[in-house]
Amino acid sequence: SCGSYRRADGARLLVAADGMGGHRGGATASREALAAIAAAFEGGSAAPPDAPAAPAAPAEFLCRAIERANERVFAMAAEDPGLAGMGTTVVAFLLDAAGRGTVAHVGDSRAYRLRAGRFEALTTDHSVVAEMQRRGVLTAEEAAFHPRRNEILRSVGGLPEVDVEGGAVELAAGDWILLCSDGLCGVVSDAEIEEVLVQASRGPNHLETAADALVELANDCGGPDTVPVQLLALLPG
Repeated sequence: SCGSYRRADGARLLVAADGMGGHRGGATASREALAAIAAAFEGGSAAPPDAPAAPAAPAEFLCRAIERANERVFAMAAEDPGLAGMGTTVVAFLLDAAGRGTVAHVGDSRAYRLRAGRFEALTTDHSVVAEMQRRGVLTAEEAAFHPRRNEILRSVGGLPEVDVEGGAVELAAGDWILLCSDGLCGVVSDAEIEEVLVQASRGPNHLETAADALVELANDCGGPDTVPVQLLALLPG
């Protein structure tokens, strides 16, 4: 599931979620997580309904929204045996009314930034192979083909509580933000994604062109998974 949302104050939210737990469970988990995060954004508060309303920093707000999504998905799985064990990855990017950027994520769905032709990851996977890379056990090349590359260490809905990683993203005019699941970044290299974005940025309808090209490229590489793609461009002015 993926979605793009806009508030009357000009704030924008992009979310991508990759479900797991069978066809029904994965679809339900990703859809419900998206709905919970969107509701928090559109309502302007990620606090529980009975909690006192208080303004939160953007990173805290976005992490709370994903925590609420976790509560919702976990409760649904507990109530319905057919949904037992379901969960989802989540990556979200918030551009608030003041123009501040914030990213938060759980699992191995990713956020990237393209700036002046330089493409870089804004998130680090919560996965077995990413942890092995951090410890120096695997190289990036070995991780790309490791048999455990699809095993994640955190998910939304898998446990009663979830550790959400979030933080501020420095932004400038001309930046592009990309959100995607491992349906794209798991089969297409960062260098290939960068090439598509740079080429698309030079032509008309650049966002639509880039999104279509990325999905097509993932499918050309075997298309082993769904390919949610979200793109945001910060145009000059």
